[in-house]
Amino acid sequence: MSNNALILERTSDPAVSPAPVLPPYSSGEYLDLIRRHFHPHSAVAIVPAGAGRNAADVCENIAAELAASGNRVVIVSVDALLRMNPVAKPHESDCIPGRTPKVWLWPSAAGTQGLLKSRAPEDPAANWLDSLRLTFDAVLLDCPAAETAPAAAQHAALADVAMLVVEAGRTTRQQIQRDQRALQSRGVKLAGCILIEQS
Repeated sequence: MSNNALILERTSDPAVSPAPVLPPYSSGEYLDLIRRHFHPHSAVAIVPAGAGRNAADVCENIAAELAASGNRVVIVSVDALLRMNPVAKPHESDCIPGRTPKVWLWPSAAGTQGLLKSRAPEDPAANWLDSLRLTFDAVLLDCPAAETAPAAAQHAALADVAMLVVEAGRTTRQQIQRDQRALQSRGVKLAGCILIEQS
């Protein structure tokens, strides 16, 4: 674990339960996160701290590691969901293949044909996330920052857990604490932070 990660853990506000900080990404370094937070048909929200826009890269890296283990993964653009009113349940043509085998993206661009075949009969009472859980082994919610899109928290709250993406040397301790409080006050189950280093 880097010195930055240790500083983030020691200086957390005692009023906010300290979030474990995971090491920066390199091949295989999300395995601990995967072992702790992914089980069959789980959903994890990835939320950048502050006004960051780095959740998409983290989602792709986690999805690649999950796919390398044989899992079928879908990355959900919560930013796109915020523009849908209401959010429709996905169906066969809504998920498109991503850049990595066994990884799909939803929602897709209008008119793009994709692959979504449910493994079980669909429950008419199920929401969009339940529909994706029926088809995929893992669902990653690529969320915009709570600071720039507070409404994204309602989608992040549907996930089993959420992880806050923190940039080494750029995200302040105060920003992490503000985001933790904001997310937890909206019912998001924050499990920890992922520390990334920007080049």
